[in-house]
Amino acid sequence: MTKAKYIIMVLIAFLLLLIPSISNADVEVTRYPYSNNGSNKYEFTGLQLDSAKDYEFGLTKTQNEAVKNWYLISDHTDTTATVNLSGGTSEFIDVITSVKQGYITIREQNEESNIIVNHYPIDLSIPYLQISNYTVINNGKEFSTGEDNSIKVNFWNASNSTAYYQYEKITDEEVISRYKEIKAQNGNFNDLQPLLKTETPSTNWNTWNYWNGYGNNQNGFGYPENPISPPDSGLYYMWIYLAGNKIRDLYGYILVDNLQPEIALDSISLPSTAEVELGKTLTLKPTFSPANATNKIVTWSSSDESVATVDNNGTITAKKIGSTIITVTSQDGNKQASCTVTVVEKSNNSSNGSDSNKTTNGNDPTTATTKLPNTGAKIGLIILLFTTISLGIFYYFKNKRYKDI
Repeated sequence: MTKAKYIIMVLIAFLLLLIPSISNADVEVTRYPYSNNGSNKYEFTGLQLDSAKDYEFGLTKTQNEAVKNWYLISDHTDTTATVNLSGGTSEFIDVITSVKQGYITIREQNEESNIIVNHYPIDLSIPYLQISNYTVINNGKEFSTGEDNSIKVNFWNASNSTAYYQYEKITDEEVISRYKEIKAQNGNFNDLQPLLKTETPSTNWNTWNYWNGYGNNQNGFGYPENPISPPDSGLYYMWIYLAGNKIRDLYGYILVDNLQPEIALDSISLPSTAEVELGKTLTLKPTFSPANATNKIVTWSSSDESVATVDNNGTITAKKIGSTIITVTSQDGNKQASCTVTVVEKSNNSSNGSDSNKTTNGNDPTTATTKLPNTGAKIGLIILLFTTISLGIFYYFKNKRYKDI
């Protein structure tokens, strides 16, 4: 009996461990952050509910922790339920500031035996671009020590954390281009989040000039520097790191806009015609108007690549005798220029192989244009003159001597 008793106990323990997996087997959840204070909505699907009944949920830090408080689920169907974790609820704040992953339990209201979802893991991390009341700050922005004109971070403050920052210039052209589009359309900069970095810096942190706020439920507020001053023009991450004291660390950023005004491109031009010898290369250089246009990114194409091809630098490689039209196009596709390039036979005095330095003006920068010094010829002439004069003097005195005799 003792052996059987132990086997039964082991089976019961195994079933207890298996219950959460059985309850959660067909359930999926999608998170929707909707505020810059850690608030999230979680849409559960794959549930088995009764639309005529009421359901409630609880939030815990760990999978084995018992739910202390239950909250009504106001939005549900027979198969879905939306759980709202508002950053304004103190119990939720306690969990959000402690762990990046919490656990949701859903049951029929006031029915302990009818557990629908048992300790389902959910993401409590705060998106990097949503840790404060700002997503974008313009260069030169000035703050004050008052909470109304400061950067505010919910729940992390001077009583439980220390604030640090640093700048990192954004070089990803896709991010910059998308940012400009959203800015021009007065859109939502949070839409940039999927394109932005998530790898945090590990060194070079600077302490905020001012960081305030006290109490577990009070916003932290202040500013990294005043005014905001990134080191150069461009778009920047202003990384923020809140080193927690008895709460978890928090990382994120605010975008800093120090982009210079756009200078529109009016036109692009190329020589109307050009010539390249078979087996050689030729580089076309487009002329932009105005010369200081902001966007000079272009693409190149050849109308007949069997005659000549062109790469992203405008370098043309001759393939066979004939003509092709080389076209350069602005990044937005609104400006174009073309050049008719003719591939001709290789001249007799031309060297073999390609000539990557060749440009449309026909000059070869590797060829010297000044006269070379004829040093060897001048020395030979001096020696010849010296020898001739010496022999003349020698025979003069010799003839004079014999004549006197």
